[in-house]
Amino acid sequence: MIAASFARSLFVTGRQGISSLRAHYPKRHYEAFSLKHKNKVSILSVVPGGHHRSAKVIFDDSPSTTVNFKYIWLRDNCKCSRCVDQSTKQKLIDTPSLDVNIRPERLNVNADGQLAVEWAENGQNHTSVYEPEWLMRYSRCFIEDNFASPVEDEQASQRPPLTLWDRTTIWKNLPEISYAEVMESDKGLALWLEMFHRFGTALLRGVPTTKGKIIEVVKRFAYVKETSYGVTFDVVAEPDPEHLAYTGTHLHHHTDMNYREKSPGMQLLHCLKSIDTKGGSSDPGGMSFLVDGFRAAKWLKENEPAAFHILSATPVRFQISVNGVKFSQTWPIICTDNEGEVTEIHYNNRTMGPLQAPTHLITPFYHSYSLLTEKIRTESMQFAFHLAPGDLLAFNNRRVLHGRTSFDETRVSRHLEGCYVDIDETMAIYDSLRNKI
Repeated sequence: MIAASFARSLFVTGRQGISSLRAHYPKRHYEAFSLKHKNKVSILSVVPGGHHRSAKVIFDDSPSTTVNFKYIWLRDNCKCSRCVDQSTKQKLIDTPSLDVNIRPERLNVNADGQLAVEWAENGQNHTSVYEPEWLMRYSRCFIEDNFASPVEDEQASQRPPLTLWDRTTIWKNLPEISYAEVMESDKGLALWLEMFHRFGTALLRGVPTTKGKIIEVVKRFAYVKETSYGVTFDVVAEPDPEHLAYTGTHLHHHTDMNYREKSPGMQLLHCLKSIDTKGGSSDPGGMSFLVDGFRAAKWLKENEPAAFHILSATPVRFQISVNGVKFSQTWPIICTDNEGEVTEIHYNNRTMGPLQAPTHLITPFYHSYSLLTEKIRTESMQFAFHLAPGDLLAFNNRRVLHGRTSFDETRVSRHLEGCYVDIDETMAIYDSLRNKI
């Protein structure tokens, strides 16, 4: 009934129409399942789960948690040296060859408090042991009505929470560090990467204004991701540009390369030159600005939930032609996980293709898009500044939108060198260095 009412409401047009959808669009509710695995847990008992082909494990937390772990899942996740290479931690076991109806010979809690399961395979016994903390961590997957999304990677779960920001927040906690600190110590690098993780952006100050220095910085934590624009690219006004970035035109907030199979996760821009050749102007233009897309999406979800739903459910095609080669890819503007949490933003009005959606969704989509854009362009959301020679700006290209005010190409001489990096490489290095902070 709710879904039908919601669908009918999509025929309503205008700003008022979007607002009226709130009553029909139910907010998602997910029961919080506390794993309590930060404290040491142990197993009280384990018994066969009967026809469910599972082990019924009872933990000693309060109140005690009871979880049925399927036998096939336990067998597939044995960590012994026969099943997992102890050096690389890669699986040796051939999962498809396992009997999906496998049952153990016996199971018990051993003297070390681990779950011990003995299997009979090809006439030989095979014993698997499982730490209670590990089982508790994955237990949410096996409790009905509590599964919302896969268990977070252990390294990722230990990262500090994201800091969603607006203009006031970012200026009070400016994420910046010196070039020397990052290049000369792992602690400095870890601090800078933590800023990048939390805020989605971080500045390096005092980088030598030599072309190619940006690659040296990247080599501290990752590899440069080569694209159709090259290993690096130069943002400088050109007489016959193939991209608006290579002009003095105002560039509205956007994320880059949404038209690729996967847009680069991290972008870096190094200011080599920024000169008002004629002087005498308090603002010659060419000011950079950033907006936290996650913060804007959170506002939309809380204040315009129907609009949030539309932008997270409607595929949008992004497209471009680079040096005569055409690229095209489809994404929702707001990407979410199974719990409805925002994971990525894909926003670039300049490369959006014609919207392809049912007729009754066209007007609601454009109103939703306008609502998000209005929030993004609100002055209180902006982190605006002039990049000075020696500044290197890094930002999460799937979270933080960037742009630039216009400038007079005959007056302002501005040169940025940029490159892209796969964000998973960056975060893996951050995880390995985090204990140095």
